[in-house]
Amino acid sequence: MNTASPGPGWWLASDGNWYPQRWETRFVHYTNESLPAVIDEASRQSKAYGEQGWEIVGSSVQRSQVARRFKEYDEGGDHYFEWSIVCTLKRPLAPG
Repeated sequence: MNTASPGPGWWLASDGNWYPQRWETRFVHYTNESLPAVIDEASRQSKAYGEQGWEIVGSSVQRSQVARRFKEYDEGGDHYFEWSIVCTLKRPLAPG
């Protein structure tokens, strides 16, 4: 006689023991000077990964100042702002 599952996602192995769900993780990122371009690309990638069973579990958007010619930066070098997004995704691994 088997005992009941300890919770959602647990699976019963052939040894008679219950094991928790395991996860596969992936990080995706994109950088651009345009915030709308970053959001559009994140939307495109999240749709494509979602169709493969991936779920977004975290995301972060950041705006940073970057320099193209760093050694000339102090002399009025060319600098600009850039947006970036990082998404953390997960999907369940098959038991085994």
